[in-house]
Amino acid sequence: MVNVAPGAVVDRFPYGKAPFWLTVVLLASVVLLAVARREREPKPDLVFAIFAPNHVKSYEEVIARFEKKHGVSIGLQLVHRAALQNRLQNAMLAGTPVPDMVEMLEGGLGFFTRGPLKDVGFLDLTERLEREGLRSRLVESRLSLWTMRKRVLALPHDVHPTVLVYQPALVESLGIDVSQLKTWEDFVAVGQRISRDNDGDGVIDHFMIDLPTSQAWGLITLLRQRGIDLFDAEGRVGFNQPKTVDTIEWYLRQTVGPQKIAFECGWGQPLFKAMQDGLALFFIAPDWRTHSFELDAPHLSGRFRAIPFPVWEPGGRRTSAWGGTGLAIARATEHPELAWEFAKALYFDKDSLGKRFAETAILPPLKDAWDLPELKRPFEYYGGQRLGELFAELATETPPAWGNPYSLMAENKLSEAHVRSIEYYKQYGEKGLRAQIQRELDAAEGYVRRVMDRNVLMKQ
Repeated sequence: MVNVAPGAVVDRFPYGKAPFWLTVVLLASVVLLAVARREREPKPDLVFAIFAPNHVKSYEEVIARFEKKHGVSIGLQLVHRAALQNRLQNAMLAGTPVPDMVEMLEGGLGFFTRGPLKDVGFLDLTERLEREGLRSRLVESRLSLWTMRKRVLALPHDVHPTVLVYQPALVESLGIDVSQLKTWEDFVAVGQRISRDNDGDGVIDHFMIDLPTSQAWGLITLLRQRGIDLFDAEGRVGFNQPKTVDTIEWYLRQTVGPQKIAFECGWGQPLFKAMQDGLALFFIAPDWRTHSFELDAPHLSGRFRAIPFPVWEPGGRRTSAWGGTGLAIARATEHPELAWEFAKALYFDKDSLGKRFAETAILPPLKDAWDLPELKRPFEYYGGQRLGELFAELATETPPAWGNPYSLMAENKLSEAHVRSIEYYKQYGEKGLRAQIQRELDAAEGYVRRVMDRNVLMKQ
């Protein structure tokens, strides 16, 4: 390290000493002015931190109306998801100021609930929902993400029912009648007929569906459709079930087996290229992803339609759920009643929810909002199909996905079991496959259980 005397800095300034000191005075004045202005700005009555840029516009309109009605001020802060979570966790542990309200992504609540409920930094909303008759107006399964030890700690922002998006013209040209894809067994049978090298160049021309092997979202979405989640309502790890073995075995055959019908199309430009070229025919899409397609691949407008999932067995669930956002109120807020009223204005005001759906295609969990005209509008991108009506039809079938402090760990261990099973299948094929999958699941769930058992605070 080289030490430079202050006088040397002045001497080395290229425009002379007078301009140097004028510059110093100017910079100091700017800093002092900014500090003074910040000190003069009144503190908002509520600070609301969010991570999703697409929520800003619709929230600003609600904020303006709420401020006028109640004579208060709301400070809306857009913060990167990881930074929001880490800073909030650190602030709660240190006892420093935190936002009055915060939106979190699926799994986020678990970072704040690894100790006794009395130490969780968010208000318990269970009684409020019951007392005001609000719980019965929501899709019950969506409260599961934000429920810890039977206590509701956040409000659900969305439902996120999943559908299959496809190109009717292309699918019909290949002789596929989507009305006959009633079960996944039907789907696989058609896929094995379609997923072939038709022109003799050694490359399969069309795969039936986009399913990942390097990420867990495809497997977890299908497991949830079958009613299998990482944890149960009591907080016990519970993904190691016979149906989990069945699903992984099925998934391996479709993604890496000799008669595979799936291709991993990825995200971004590779995905949109695969959609445009028909490399995959069907794509799993929750409500938010249908809007992402519309925003990121506008040149494909009008080509697509959406249908429910095939079922695993007759009469089974025709959808799943992928993702979720929830709103929590900090226990440290100085204005808990005002925060609760603002939360209701954001999530229970039907007019706001209609406009929000029009801007994002995200179905609200408030059931009495599903008759709004915005939810009945035709989507030009999907050939005039009324996606809102389809989402609302499927919404009550969405499976619960129970929040847990160890959800991320469990997801990672399940993914490891899946990847290890892939490697076994590639090397040994069907021989001993089911037993190997079971061994991997035993090891994965056993690891999560051991880690959870070490948490004495949660047991208390």
